[in-house]
Amino acid sequence: MKRLYAVGLVGLAACFACFAAGCENKTTTTGAVPTTGPSGKSVVKKLTLKAAAEQTIKQGDTDDVSIKIDRDNFDDAVTIRLNDLPKGITCDRNEVIIPAGSNSIKLTLKAAPDAEVGEHAVKIDAKAPGVDENVQTFKLTVKDKG
Repeated sequence: MKRLYAVGLVGLAACFACFAAGCENKTTTTGAVPTTGPSGKSVVKKLTLKAAAEQTIKQGDTDDVSIKIDRDNFDDAVTIRLNDLPKGITCDRNEVIIPAGSNSIKLTLKAAPDAEVGEHAVKIDAKAPGVDENVQTFKLTVKDKG
């Protein structure tokens, strides 16, 4: 419980710092059950996910979504998925893996000419072995092609 509280405080502090600085990115961090590190001491694996809080796309256009991650105490591959895309919006890849040693990817969204106009909540789902799943939501605004 104390670990969960500490992780929550770290996330809250990061959000406040971002708000105060006028950031347009959103950051979430998840942890896991402590494991034994190389020195024999207990360490906690953490996965931090960073992405824009908002994206805008026009009907018939494409737009890139940049996703960055930070790994603490692990270097495993991280699987990324976009979920809850609105009607008429597709992603170039259903699932992408950020390999060990890399920390970012770009996914391309494509809006059909008749994509559903409005504001939509899209989820970014990040998974890695031994780390709690990290889910972040961003606002996708779909505008009329006119």
